[in-house]
Amino acid sequence: MTLRLHRRDLEAVNQRLETSSPVDILAWAAETFGPRAALLSSMQRAGSVLCHMADRAGFRFDVVFVDTGVLHRETLDTRDQLAKTHQHLRVVTLSPDRSFAEQTREEGLLYLTREGQERCCDLRKSAPLRAIRGKYDAIVNALRRGEGGARARINVLELDDEMRALRVHPFVNFGKVELDAYLAAHPDVALNPLHGMGFPTIGCFPCTTPVRADEPERAGRWRHLAGVEYCGINPTDRARQGEAYIELDDRYASVFGGG
Repeated sequence: MTLRLHRRDLEAVNQRLETSSPVDILAWAAETFGPRAALLSSMQRAGSVLCHMADRAGFRFDVVFVDTGVLHRETLDTRDQLAKTHQHLRVVTLSPDRSFAEQTREEGLLYLTREGQERCCDLRKSAPLRAIRGKYDAIVNALRRGEGGARARINVLELDDEMRALRVHPFVNFGKVELDAYLAAHPDVALNPLHGMGFPTIGCFPCTTPVRADEPERAGRWRHLAGVEYCGINPTDRARQGEAYIELDDRYASVFGGG
């Protein structure tokens, strides 16, 4: 039996979790979904804080990390450091079907145009994640309303119809001040050193540049392509097409009150 969930079916739980702390939301995800919940991290600052918070609270999660094959060495080293120092977490690395060299030989340098960038990000980021569709019922990540744009309107729980899973956002109300304070209090967070080199956000090295102090945080992402801000791996950053819904096992009916 399956439980069909629309956005309206999440409203009661969203209202209850809205004022909860990030640790309490992580606890809810761990208790509700058990091993069918995973953290999603690209080894950037907020994601590293989320992983540290979960580990130090004793929650056992997989940490899903997509290695696009064109990441900075520092990002891969951060992944390895996190795997070694966060004993309650298990890092699961996903990879595209083709190497970047194979992709380029067959399709050219996709990231040089906006249309090509969308395909490149889909092939190297989103497709590896879709390949494990069905393994997890909840995907927990570190999106924050303070990032602005479409993310300013996210709820603690959102639907990811592409992954047929819930997205859980413990950091919806966690701002830059809170992130800075957490990092100051916890020097053992596995922090990507690129953040100290002028990279407030980090993606693949061909499409990520440092950012000046007078620029927005995401100005260094796809700087060569006007108007591109996101890769599309998060449903919040994709244009909505119709009313989304997902189907989960009906074991969760008591949590969401039907569908």
